[in-house]
Amino acid sequence: MENLEDPTRLRSYVKSIAMKYVRDDQDAEDVTQDAMLLAYRYRDSFRGESRYSTWLYRVTATAALMFLRKQRRRSREIPASKGGADEEGTPWIERQPSTDDTRRELIARDELSAVEHAVAALGAKYPVVFWKRYGEGRTESEIARELSLSIAAVKTRAFRGRQAALRVAR
Repeated sequence: MENLEDPTRLRSYVKSIAMKYVRDDQDAEDVTQDAMLLAYRYRDSFRGESRYSTWLYRVTATAALMFLRKQRRRSREIPASKGGADEEGTPWIERQPSTDDTRRELIARDELSAVEHAVAALGAKYPVVFWKRYGEGRTESEIARELSLSIAAVKTRAFRGRQAALRVAR
């Protein structure tokens, strides 16, 4: 298989390695593209101590493992609206009391205000993450990208904000 000068054979070789790891044609195409880019970007790191196909195998295997790790992390991410929704699936932040029940509306506003104050008391960096996560139902990845934060920071701030909100709700 050392005759990898032909770009078509090279791509075919990389895709066959990717398929061993991801076992899905579309995902294998993505991994193949990533591996080809990595191989090109780090071509100077090939020292010739092994065959080129061996080095390329490691590059592809690494790209496939990174892809699988990202997929696993995304699958563990729980949409925020699942935990804070009523029977109809409406997020709790969007629930509206009936217009003829003024008492319920005042209680809902009071509870919402108490949650706002509890989360704001944690510090300036918590409310924006809390409301995006539980108010808008955004995922941790979306919030992290938008606010230029790590996913760990988003998870921590959302969790602490939720804990503060739950303390008030009790």
